[in-house]
Amino acid sequence: MTTVAKITTAITEFNRRSMSRHDVTLLAKIGFRDLPPISCTVRNISPMGALLEFGGDIALPETFRIVIETKMFWADCEVRHHKGKTAGVMFISNRMEALAAFG
Repeated sequence: MTTVAKITTAITEFNRRSMSRHDVTLLAKIGFRDLPPISCTVRNISPMGALLEFGGDIALPETFRIVIETKMFWADCEVRHHKGKTAGVMFISNRMEALAAFG
């Protein structure tokens, strides 16, 4: 990739997000109807969403709840992208709480 292409990609990525994400390593659990919680690691987070990493490839529903106990935070999430062990999610609830905790 050329330098110009790298800069263009970086600018596009920056403009795509309305809030910058902070690199973190937070243990979390996701839960969805009638199944036990699944552990994951939050790799970056903003008041609008997060990047989650799982121990292996995982099938995810379109929406679920995430709980980060150490931050006393929970939010309902919508999957925005998912590939293999990682998933990018958008918070669809508790954005003000996310802003207070991670903004």
